[in-house]
Amino acid sequence: MADQIYKVQDPQGNIRQISGPAGASEDEIIAQAQKLFADVIPAPTPDQQVIAPAGKQAPAPRSKYVDLMSLLPPKEESPIPGMMMGAGDPFLAGTRLLMETGLGDKRAMDAVIAEREAKYQAQRQNKGFDTSRLVGNIVSPPNVALAMALPSSMVATVPRLLATGSVMGAGTSLMNPVTEPAQQKDYGETLKSNMMMGGILGPVFQGGAKAAGALGSNVAQRISESSAGEAAKLKLAEVLSKSGVGSLFEPGGAGNALTQIEAKLAKLGPEATLFDAAGQPTKVLLDTLATLPGQAKTYVEQLIRSRQATRPQRLMTAADESLKTGGAGYQTTIDALVDQRKTAAAPLYEQIRGLSVKVDPDLYKLLQASKKSHAKYEELVQLNRETPIDLSKIKVGDDIPFDALDKVKQALYDLGNDAKGKFGEPTNISASYDKLRRDLISKADKLSPKDSTTNESIYKMARNAFEGPSQLKSAVEAGRTAMKNDQIGVSELMKDMGASELEAFRIGALQALRDKVGTKAGQTSLLDFWRETKTSGPLKEIFGNDYRKFTAALFREESLKKIESVGRGSPSAQRLLAVADMDAADTAVQAGQAAASASQGNVGPLVSTVLNLGKKITTPEQTRNEMAKLLLEKGPFAMRTLKDLPETVRKFNEAQAKQAALANVLAQQPNR
Repeated sequence: MADQIYKVQDPQGNIRQISGPAGASEDEIIAQAQKLFADVIPAPTPDQQVIAPAGKQAPAPRSKYVDLMSLLPPKEESPIPGMMMGAGDPFLAGTRLLMETGLGDKRAMDAVIAEREAKYQAQRQNKGFDTSRLVGNIVSPPNVALAMALPSSMVATVPRLLATGSVMGAGTSLMNPVTEPAQQKDYGETLKSNMMMGGILGPVFQGGAKAAGALGSNVAQRISESSAGEAAKLKLAEVLSKSGVGSLFEPGGAGNALTQIEAKLAKLGPEATLFDAAGQPTKVLLDTLATLPGQAKTYVEQLIRSRQATRPQRLMTAADESLKTGGAGYQTTIDALVDQRKTAAAPLYEQIRGLSVKVDPDLYKLLQASKKSHAKYEELVQLNRETPIDLSKIKVGDDIPFDALDKVKQALYDLGNDAKGKFGEPTNISASYDKLRRDLISKADKLSPKDSTTNESIYKMARNAFEGPSQLKSAVEAGRTAMKNDQIGVSELMKDMGASELEAFRIGALQALRDKVGTKAGQTSLLDFWRETKTSGPLKEIFGNDYRKFTAALFREESLKKIESVGRGSPSAQRLLAVADMDAADTAVQAGQAAASASQGNVGPLVSTVLNLGKKITTPEQTRNEMAKLLLEKGPFAMRTLKDLPETVRKFNEAQAKQAALANVLAQQPNR
């Protein structure tokens, strides 16, 4: 006769399973149970003994604490049989389920499963929680394959995690064989019941596993720097995913957000941090971190001071590169520029030295238009220890040295400058002298020999190379006043300047910018150029075609300046948050004390504290400090962090998927 499984209640109130012949009477079953459990009835301890009132039976003794050790298998029990049972359960369940399609003898298979279970339970005599079987079930090939195959995207968010838990719970319930003969008789209904229970318990265990994982991680972050660093990277990844298109927590989503941030990081230069390159969410995050207790505020203040101290140098470097002045200083550069230009122009001036041209009616009128220019010309020639000619006696048809025309041009330049008003403002007289000088230059260019290659006036080429010492010095001085003029004024200053004069002008303008960035107000004015035409106008004239290059540097600097508003919130808010942070620390201490109590068998405080801590889980200070460090990394360090984030998130998602699969296996244990 085949054996049958019977459920009985032992003297401690636990439900046990025993094996016996089918059709046994109730008295026979009780007698067999008493024999089996006689050696496991514990004697009551003094604190468990209850004295009954006279004439009444004493109630059964109750344990003061829940015995957590009862969850472990007895020391004398070998784990091998249980692990083999757990590993084989999915295969038997799968084989039996396949038989529902008409393959094989279902009844014979049910008998094999029931007999296997009866023998195993008789051998164990239901000694505590079957941990060995659970372990075997977890490492069984079907469950391992499920853990490996579960896509990380299925557990990327809490709603997906719970939905996946419900579906997987219902599905994995089919991996437990139906062992009770009574349940085997109605196999279909039993499966439906198990699937319903699995669908309910799946998300419960999934959520519990996630909460337990979060709690464990929170504790680890407080005592381990590496745990805090990894948690900081995951939180940073979550925030960065909101700063661009796509999500770092979904396949294919990392590239979009990170590529945008990486491009902006490169555009902002080596001084830029992830805070500067990412969007508004990171700015809110760092401001929050700097308000909460911790080192974040100190890190931010250090970066702010460093940037403020080095801002003038960055702006001057950008101006120097845009003006192509090669870092020229004001005081030591003028004389050097004159010597350099004079040397470069010498071969060109040599080609017209000793050359004479015929005076035509137009040239005659130009020479006789200003008697003052004759006197200036004679003074200039005599100072150079040469003999001047009498320009007042020149007639049409006479020959005149080309060098004399150049000296008259220089004399007209000096007369024009002398005729200007206060602060170098043009007057009618100065404007007339300037026009006369330009007309003389134009005439001289027409009379000058031409370059054989370019057909350009050699006199013009020489003049572009070197106008003369006074012209260059005047150009430098004009550049120094450039930022004090409006756009029209700067345009007038630069009008008719040759190449050498423009170079000298830029040196002066560079000094003007150096003076401006030397003050806080000057820096603010430059960074606000886009809304102040008083600043943008002169800059357009000074930088010309390189205006956009320089203003790009100003925009970069404006972006870097935004960090100066971080952590400047209300001191009252900071104090309140500090108190809240201390409360969170106290709760963590309470959790440690409750865990110690639980190890002695008192689980009540642990359950209560865990529920309370679940409501108060906050990001530990150590993790907040690490997040601030990551956000304030510069240049190559920030780039490396960006490149490492996808791998960090991938590993996290894989761990979440494995945890989800394990939670589903645990969720099926009540169905056994």
